[in-house]
Amino acid sequence: MKKLLVLLTMLFTLASATVCFASDGSDLNKQQKAATTFIDAFDGEPVPAYTAVSPLLSAKLNETLGEKGYDALQKAVKEKFGNLKEAKFFTFQRFDQADRVIYLASFSKEKSVVMIFQFDKQNKLTDFAFNANKPAENQEKK
Repeated sequence: MKKLLVLLTMLFTLASATVCFASDGSDLNKQQKAATTFIDAFDGEPVPAYTAVSPLLSAKLNETLGEKGYDALQKAVKEKFGNLKEAKFFTFQRFDQADRVIYLASFSKEKSVVMIFQFDKQNKLTDFAFNANKPAENQEKK
């Protein structure tokens, strides 16, 4: 009887843990889909039109970026980093007021670029940043 009670307790504990983690997974899936749609603007063909990207953006970012800004961003990224070769999901960070999805990318001019996408609690993209990930030059050799 004790073994059965312990077994049932373990099963209920595992089941409740799975339900609790499901909400993070759902948000992560939505945010990854939005981030990959945004990333598709830099990898060549087919480039998603601004009308496909704008519903994924928050109202403030939509006003700030706009269609002209979207086109200018594509050109600026291409000039600075080159053509996108690959982008891999790296990490998901959950905060009280926002979530962050980070990708590691490789471009033709830069081997390692960190792509950071910040989302609000409605899974709308509120901010993004692309930073070249260069190793420190002054590291001591051991």
